[in-house]
Amino acid sequence: MRSTKLIAIATALVCGSVTLGVTGPALAAGRAARPAAVAPAAVEPAVVESAVESAPEADSRSDSIGSLGETLNLGSRIVKEADSWNPDVEHLRDLRVRLRESAERLLADVRAVKAKTPARPGTDGLAVDPVSDVKSQLDTLLKDVNDLLTAVQVKDVGKVTALVGQVTADLQALLTSVPKLLTNAAPLPPVPAPLPGL
Repeated sequence: MRSTKLIAIATALVCGSVTLGVTGPALAAGRAARPAAVAPAAVEPAVVESAVESAPEADSRSDSIGSLGETLNLGSRIVKEADSWNPDVEHLRDLRVRLRESAERLLADVRAVKAKTPARPGTDGLAVDPVSDVKSQLDTLLKDVNDLLTAVQVKDVGKVTALVGQVTADLQALLTSVPKLLTNAAPLPPVPAPLPGL
């Protein structure tokens, strides 16, 4: 039931890269805002106000990335423990509770960020609701983790192996969807139909 350490290392590297890529500009904006707020009286008030107004958005995006990182970390720890030779069921239960709490924080943070950003139309012209997509991904992750814990308890090695892959796929789906939501990326256009005769 051992998986390669390469998957864990790759997941950690991707999580770190995404975290730095998304929070880097937000942290820079947040850090630039704080010194401007304590600037001497010679600075124009309009400059100080605009810098202070940008700080809450940077903090909420940073909170979302922090919650995403925590959720991904807990999910990967659950996968690693479940895939070990002698999984500790009590430790897995504790990790599951912490994962549930982290998922709730992530969803609340994502909702807070989405409330501050304008909605983008989807490919069909209707508004896209990425928060519901993240919620359904989190629900799927928690359901799969519960199934994984049940399979570990009954020592069903085949089911554990299958569910480890499923939980990993759930984590990867979160890893791709939450940063898109935080950056408010435009949806991809539909794939054009092939031309007849070609």
